[in-house]
Amino acid sequence: MSKNYLLAIATLMGTIIGVGLFAMPFVTNKSGVLPLFIYLIALAAIQYFLHLLFAEVILSTKDKHRLPGFMEKYVNKKSKILAFLVDIIGAYGSSLAYIIIGGLFLHQLLNPYFNGNVFFYSTVLFGLVSLITWFDIKLIAGTELVLTFLLIMAIGLIIWRGFGQIQLTNYHLLAWQNVLLPYGPIFFAVGGSAAIPEVCHLLAYEKEKIKSAIFWGTFIPAGLMLIFVLVILGITGTETSPDTLAGLSLVLNDGVIAFSLIFGLLAIITSYVVVSQATEEVYQWDYKLNNKLAWFLACFIPYFLYLIGWTNLIKVISFTGAITGGLAGIILIWLVFKVKAKPEQVSVINNKLTKPLAYFLSLLFVLGVVYEIWASLR
Repeated sequence: MSKNYLLAIATLMGTIIGVGLFAMPFVTNKSGVLPLFIYLIALAAIQYFLHLLFAEVILSTKDKHRLPGFMEKYVNKKSKILAFLVDIIGAYGSSLAYIIIGGLFLHQLLNPYFNGNVFFYSTVLFGLVSLITWFDIKLIAGTELVLTFLLIMAIGLIIWRGFGQIQLTNYHLLAWQNVLLPYGPIFFAVGGSAAIPEVCHLLAYEKEKIKSAIFWGTFIPAGLMLIFVLVILGITGTETSPDTLAGLSLVLNDGVIAFSLIFGLLAIITSYVVVSQATEEVYQWDYKLNNKLAWFLACFIPYFLYLIGWTNLIKVISFTGAITGGLAGIILIWLVFKVKAKPEQVSVINNKLTKPLAYFLSLLFVLGVVYEIWASLR
């Protein structure tokens, strides 16, 4: 088992384990644990398939691109614009979510010592990630192995300290009125497409291991998420907060929360950096913008959205997961047919994508988009 193989798995895991993890207990409390199991298993499998499709596109192409560039190469320039809008809105939604929850975590961790409001700490987080993106610091893969260990340790500590607080009455099976609520947040939580080009790059000389790395990098986080959500929900019940740890601090007001906040921040920062760098690459690789302008557009637009008041974490995650995630999935699925027809080079990953499966997944994503639009207008 090579170092790069482990780093590839860790990179994908680190991208997936981010803000979505901390929103899941809240929506599960609203919908019940049965939808959690169904959505998490089904959507993790779908995201795994989408990750493989994206990897096949990357490995079938000689040049570096993100989704808009692939659409221009294999379809046409008009489709590139659509892919760009979907890709960039999704990336901005993800970055905005990181700014929102990262500021909350920093505030909970540092406010007792340094004062300052949530806005100040969100701005500090934005500034830090912008600097990392500016200097193009590629330290993410190596740190993800440590972060995975910290995640398991944090969950273990929460179980140990809160085991006596877990109550079976905090679990309810199903709330029909909110049965569709977890779709967007969970779809968002298990998605890691921003990391797939880096996974392919890390395993450029071990391409036969890419599929395996994507499998473990997708499903290990899904398993950890399931444990995390069940533990948190058992402890906090109706007190579960949208960002999870605020509600948990009401029950476990000790060093466990501080440790969990530190882990949460590290997980959020690394995911935020991956998404910011991926957004920057869209502008650099697909639109040939200079580095400074690409950096500015990638980093500052999500912060501007935060400044004008887009601060509802659950709505941002639901929108990003259900709408932009679903539309990006549809675009990717039908792009693959074009790539398979005229690949630039042979890919070691050759997914079996049939038209019936493509129509089924597209319909699923369309229904998710329709629901999210309807829910946002209620």
